[in-house]
Amino acid sequence: MVEGPTAKVYAIKIDREMRNEVVKEVFAKSRRAYVPIEELNGKRIEEADAIGKNILIFVDKFAIRVHLMLFGAIHIYKVGDPLLKPEERVRLKIVGKEKKLVVYNAPIVEVDFADKLVRRLKESLGPDPLREDWSRDEAIERLRGMKGRKIGEALLDQSVIAGIGNILRNEILFRAGVHPERRVDRLSEEEIERIVDIAKELCEDFLELKLKRERLKPILFVYNRYSKPCRICGNPIRFYIQEEVKRKTFVCDRCQK
Repeated sequence: MVEGPTAKVYAIKIDREMRNEVVKEVFAKSRRAYVPIEELNGKRIEEADAIGKNILIFVDKFAIRVHLMLFGAIHIYKVGDPLLKPEERVRLKIVGKEKKLVVYNAPIVEVDFADKLVRRLKESLGPDPLREDWSRDEAIERLRGMKGRKIGEALLDQSVIAGIGNILRNEILFRAGVHPERRVDRLSEEEIERIVDIAKELCEDFLELKLKRERLKPILFVYNRYSKPCRICGNPIRFYIQEEVKRKTFVCDRCQK
């Protein structure tokens, strides 16, 4: 599952390689095309950005939203180069004068007027730690409002903090010393603030490593480290599936309370 920092890296790459390309041909396999897709022909790609796990491509007054989920991928080719994957896997293709962008297997491709699309996203998502409009206070308030829910579940809710996926969820809670089974309304104000601050810091570290094309291993203290010793106390890391979210969960039962 693509997490916020990975979506941001994709957006940066698209912006660098496709900005100012004029659309010569566009194809979208989507039930969420709210404007005729051919309207993008002849228009200039102005920028690419990310909000949470969503990658946005702005073409004149329109925008395309891509969510890669688990199996989606984005490739950029020179015009004329053959595709690396079968044509039937293509969900979006944008051909410019020099380069073409191809999205494979993405379950969500949405096309609409840019202002409408961005407004819908921002209304449904919490603040994004990687955006300039990040609001620490809003994130704290949204997390505090998840009363009755377990913190390990609440952190995956994109309406709380946009872009947090399962890797980040596990690592944030380990660094915060908070057990994923704790209910939000049982957390202290200090614990909630610590979780939010670590979320921002870790998203930035994640992004930095991705931009350098380096492995995430230096920042993975618990994720996929089942039975290995905790880096703080030496206790074996425990693995289980958290029932509410059906996601891999790694915890040090000694350090996380």
